[in-house]
Amino acid sequence: MSEVAWIGLGHMGVPMAAHLVGAGHTVRGVDIDGTARRTAREAGVEPAGSVAEAVRGADVVFTMLQSGPVVEEVLTGPAGAFAHLAPGAVVVDCSTIGIDMARSLYRRAEEHGVGFVDAPVSGGVQGAEQASLTLMLGGDAVDVARVEPLLKSIGSYIVHVGASGDGQAMKVVNNAMMGISMAASCEAAVLAQRLGLDPQVFYDVVLRSSGDSWTFRNWFPLPGVVPTSPSSHGYEPGFMVDLVHKDLRLATETAEEFDVRMDVVRTAMRLFAEASESGAGKRDLTALALELGAVVRTPGERFGPLDRIA
Repeated sequence: MSEVAWIGLGHMGVPMAAHLVGAGHTVRGVDIDGTARRTAREAGVEPAGSVAEAVRGADVVFTMLQSGPVVEEVLTGPAGAFAHLAPGAVVVDCSTIGIDMARSLYRRAEEHGVGFVDAPVSGGVQGAEQASLTLMLGGDAVDVARVEPLLKSIGSYIVHVGASGDGQAMKVVNNAMMGISMAASCEAAVLAQRLGLDPQVFYDVVLRSSGDSWTFRNWFPLPGVVPTSPSSHGYEPGFMVDLVHKDLRLATETAEEFDVRMDVVRTAMRLFAEASESGAGKRDLTALALELGAVVRTPGERFGPLDRIA
């Protein structure tokens, strides 16, 4: 069994770390949020007071954080993980941080005699809870082989995409498609509601038709249809509006570098940016439907064409 440090005990970090505890590994966790630390403790994660304390003696360190600069902060510098890890340890970053940041951290890990694998995930909170995540790995084959047995405790599909940064490249493209799909699902759901279509019937028909997608199926943006969708739980995140906006921005910046048009991605990015600016940034991305004019109906309320909105 391995000594594991986990940095970032949010909505996805806690269940992922808990799966490693369940597999028999010793997991020390650290997070700036006290509630997150308490939740992790209840899941069997040993609390640590600092990054240095968490990683000292660890064979593998996982990071699951909101952005590249935050990952860089906790890994580098005198108080960072690289400075306090024993040579030969491996850091696995499950965040979405961008290609250049992943390659920069790989080089800085090398300077400390530490391995670094970029391992962004797809599947959301539900995937983290069910250990059914997809993990896209970029890094050296020897480091990937060392951490793969642990990753099997938190994911159902694990693929070594290629060299350092390639995991992030795969995630950028995947999340560009996800963001577009979610924006389209929200717009369509609002239109269906305006037309007086019962959301359950609308969902069931699309599920069996050409409009179906993973995001529509799992994260239907109107409440009361998909029990596990954040929309059915007050639009609590989940995957925040601000995070999908960040991922779409990464996609457009990468596309510019390679002279690729991303017109549809830019439109979706603008919609999520507007939702964030209106105060929905910390809500689940399905809350875009509310920003586009969806009405949350009470249980049993009769369906019919909504009053025309001026």
